[in-house]
Amino acid sequence: MSRLISRVLGASIFLIVAVFGWANAQQGAGPFVLHSGKVITTMFTNEFGRDADARTEIVSVSPEIVSLQYSSTRGLFTRRDILVRDRQSARTYVLGYSARMPTVIPGSTSLGISSAVLQELRSNGRAPLTLIYSENLDRIDCNLTTTAVDTRVPLIVEDRIFDVPTVQARVNCASGNRTGTGQFIVANDVNNPVLIESTLNFSWEQRPRTNRVTRVVAGLGLQAEMRHALETLGTYDVYGLLFDFDSAQLRPETAQLVREIATMLQQNPNWTILIAGHTDSIGGAEYNMRLSERRAESVKQALISNGVAASRLQSVGHGMSKPKADNSTLAGRAINRRVEFRRTDR
Repeated sequence: MSRLISRVLGASIFLIVAVFGWANAQQGAGPFVLHSGKVITTMFTNEFGRDADARTEIVSVSPEIVSLQYSSTRGLFTRRDILVRDRQSARTYVLGYSARMPTVIPGSTSLGISSAVLQELRSNGRAPLTLIYSENLDRIDCNLTTTAVDTRVPLIVEDRIFDVPTVQARVNCASGNRTGTGQFIVANDVNNPVLIESTLNFSWEQRPRTNRVTRVVAGLGLQAEMRHALETLGTYDVYGLLFDFDSAQLRPETAQLVREIATMLQQNPNWTILIAGHTDSIGGAEYNMRLSERRAESVKQALISNGVAASRLQSVGHGMSKPKADNSTLAGRAINRRVEFRRTDR
C-alpha cells in the first residue's frame, strides 16, 4: 500500500485495513504509515510519577526528515527531527523526550526501532541496539532477543479497538556497572517498526520505565464516523479528548476535536446528548467519580462555548465503575479512560 493512498484516503483506509487484516508486514500496511497530521498517543510511567499521557504529532515528512512535535501531560513541549536514513538503519534508539535534547540526534531513531533492527529480529532472532536514556544523551548497549512474531496486541485506531501484529523481544543491557532488562513490542511493519510497548528496569532507577502506544489518529477528523455511530448505535466513545494531569482542564491540542464534535452536533439539531466521563482504576473510587464528573462537565462547557445549546447536553461521571479492559495494564487503563457520548432523544 503506497504512502500516496494513505494520504488520500486517510482514516478510512486504516479502518478498512484493520477490519480485513494487514496483508504482509513488508508491504508497509497498517496504522503506522507516517504522514503529516498523524497523531500517536502514548501512556507512560517512570520513577518521576504515575501514569501520564503523551501526544506525538507528525508535523512533516520529507525524503530526508520526519519532524515530530511532542507534548505530555507533565507539561513538556518539544520537537524532534528523525533522519529518514536513520529510520532505515540506525542502531540507537532514544528513550523519551526533553527540551534539553538536540532536535536532531544523528544515528538514532525515535518512535520505533529501525527497519534493519526489525529485519534482524525477524530473520536472526536477535539484534544489538544502543539506548539513549537521559537528556545528557547517556547510552547503554543492549541485545534484543525475539520471543514472539505476529502476536497481536490491542490498539485504538481512530476510536475503534483493533489487534495489531507485532514482534516481541527480550531486552538485556549492560555498560560498565549499569545494567537493564525488559521487553519491547514492535509493530511488525518493516517500513514503520513503531515501538508499541516497552518495559525497562534499569539498575540505577527505583521504578521501571513503561511506555505504551494507546491510540493512532490519521489527523483528518472523526465527524463522519462519530455521526454514523450516534445515528446507528446511539453511543460513541471518544479517546482524543485529553486533559491536564490529574485535572479536568482540557488540553490545548484538544480544541480542534471539540470544534469538530460541536459542528457535528450542530448539524444534527434534534439530538440530545449525555456526556459520560470514565476513568481507570488509578486512585480511589470516590476520587475517580468526582474527576470523571468534572471532566464530563468540562467537555459539556467546551461544546457550549463552541455553539451547542446547553439544553441539549447533560453530563455525568461513572468513575472507574464501568471498565472496558483490564486496569492492570497500560493499554487497558488507556481504553478505560474515555468520554462517552450517548444520545438521549432515541
